[in-house]
Amino acid sequence: MVFIIIPVFNRLEFTTKCLDSLQMQKYVNYRTIVVDHGSTDGTASYITEKYPDVTILTGDESMWWTAATNVGIKYALEQNATFVLTLNNDLTVDETYIGSLMNFAKDHQNAIVGSVSVDIDNPDRIVFAGTRWNRRSAKYRSAVSLELSSGKLKELYNEIETDMLPGRGTLIPTDVFSKIGLYDVDSFPHYAADEDFSLRAERAGYELFVSPASLVKSRVEHTGLGSQKKVTLNYIIRSFTSIKSPRNLRIRWRWAKRHTPAPPIYFAFDFARILKSMIIK
Repeated sequence: MVFIIIPVFNRLEFTTKCLDSLQMQKYVNYRTIVVDHGSTDGTASYITEKYPDVTILTGDESMWWTAATNVGIKYALEQNATFVLTLNNDLTVDETYIGSLMNFAKDHQNAIVGSVSVDIDNPDRIVFAGTRWNRRSAKYRSAVSLELSSGKLKELYNEIETDMLPGRGTLIPTDVFSKIGLYDVDSFPHYAADEDFSLRAERAGYELFVSPASLVKSRVEHTGLGSQKKVTLNYIIRSFTSIKSPRNLRIRWRWAKRHTPAPPIYFAFDFARILKSMIIK
């Protein structure tokens, strides 16, 4: 049984579209768990009324992504799930999505399987299909050319190896949790917990892949994958200090200490890379 874990905080209109797309799945051996951590827009009551097959778990707004996702995973493990699929509520999927992930997983028994992210407004446009990461220079690049259309990607690749995986459509065998634990809520309360988890799993012997046939449609402007905002001093300060920011320097330093061979050098390169990306449009 696949347990789909969707942490939500408001944005009910996105959540309903995500749930509607899941209800169209041809693969039926799954359950959907929504973890509502403090929504004020009536999310929990609306889902309870309109989606009776969806399980609602509640928390508070102090939980952020990592703690909320862990609540869902703990519940799934208590229900004897065999796989956990993490999704964000601003994604939608086609009717073959879960089935394609499960077919891939059958052929890759010791692996965590990620999805290709495409632009919801232009599904041929790929925004994520695996990552290559240099642990010394802090350089990131796509595992495949993002100039390919999603259809062409599926034609050319049966599998895509990746150095890490995000939480946007990632299928995880539940035995992984028994070996390495849950997402690290103390070190990475919001951003980077998903990628940290995948690297810890890789060290424990699991392979990391992206399934070219498994697409999630992303609202690019809401995922951090879109164009950057106007750069001001206040924006730079918030980017480096806010828990909501993937550029948070405290988080970047924790990442460097855990996953790189020379943390101070890596952190310096990482800081320079981030600052350059913010200033140069």
